Amino acid sequence: MNRYSYICIRNDGQEMKGFLQAVSDESARIQLMEQGLKVVRVDQCSSDELSTIEEISTVAEPLEIIDFQSNQLSDYGKAAWNTESEFIDIVSKSSEFKVHGLPLSASLRTLAEETPSKKLARELLKIADDLEQGKTSEDSFDRHLKNVPQNLESLIRAGAQTGKLESIIEDYIESQRLLAHARHRILTSLFYTSVLVFGSFLLFYFLMVTVVGSFKSIFYDFGTELPSITILVISLSEIFSQYGLQTIAILTILALGLWFSFDLLKLQATRRRLLNLIPIFGSILSYTSIAQFCRMLATIIEANIKLPKAIELAADSTRDPNLIAGCEILKKRIADGSSLAQATTEIPNFSKSFVHLFRWQDQPEIFIDSLRASNNIFQAKANMKTGSLVFALQPLVLAGVMLSIGVLLVALIMPLFQLLNDLS
Repeated sequence: MNRYSYICIRNDGQEMKGFLQAVSDESARIQLMEQGLKVVRVDQCSSDELSTIEEISTVAEPLEIIDFQSNQLSDYGKAAWNTESEFIDIVSKSSEFKVHGLPLSASLRTLAEETPSKKLARELLKIADDLEQGKTSEDSFDRHLKNVPQNLESLIRAGAQTGKLESIIEDYIESQRLLAHARHRILTSLFYTSVLVFGSFLLFYFLMVTVVGSFKSIFYDFGTELPSITILVISLSEIFSQYGLQTIAILTILALGLWFSFDLLKLQATRRRLLNLIPIFGSILSYTSIAQFCRMLATIIEANIKLPKAIELAADSTRDPNLIAGCEILKKRIADGSSLAQATTEIPNFSKSFVHLFRWQDQPEIFIDSLRASNNIFQAKANMKTGSLVFALQPLVLAGVMLSIGVLLVALIMPLFQLLNDLS
């Protein structure tokens, strides 16, 4: 157990300080939120601070969390699932829209500027132009939202209907920006790695087909006794000479066929789940999707959208087929009468860290704060894994290339020493 110092704000606006024992930073924050406190900061105490705290505790009362009760909504879980509540269940395609803060057209123009898709930007600007010309949002949405991705269409309708379009678009833009940044770093690293692998393969292919073939003739002409590693390299050289290009073409076709077969069989979720099992790379994909989900779910719940629809919208915004499929199973189980805690268990699409996100669903303030804290935690994990991938991938590939070429050179040099000894 570690000791943490904390600074929190109570519901009456008073600042509160103290210390607590917890396993991790996240666990400490959760303990504070359970007490109804607004967390300002949590810091782990160093060894020097611990000794100071022990001295203070001998002459004063220990500083611990006080028993503080907040006005929590105990019926939140019922309201979120009950059809007769202020929470919106289905985002209608024809309803009265209302926007507070930024006008609807300005919000859409902001989204158009941030989106990387030129086609999507044009559609959003058309909607903004229609609204500024006095056309109703219903007519403009019916004309242009059909060309917008379904997940974004639902978010726009939800934001316009609930008057929370500004916050929803802001979080959507930020989540997409973080996703694009992570993808850029990964693709950049993979591009340089691919160039290195391709160039190394060309060099290795040249050595195996041309250089090893020449040395093979020399060794056989002199009748030199060859070590096992040289015999293996010569055998591989013969295979490369006869079937090298054909083998590469067949493997490439099989890899592409396997990839697209998941699309034909509608098993995209299974493919994504298999990708998540890849060390480091899979963790980046998983953590990034969960971070996006947490950010969007917190914002959508704040817009008073019911949990079933909120979970669906948040999952769709991640564009993670595995997460989307898992949330569909979750919705069906809830509709069959299972509690949220029971429904999230034993769903193969969800990791253990994802299941814990729903443990505070009956307490809205804690639930939303925990989602936002989880977003920061998972995004930090994704960034750390991305840095590890960028840092380690190229050196590992370079080491593998040097090892392969080194073995090849050793296999050719060893018989040369034997040949020189025979000639001398």
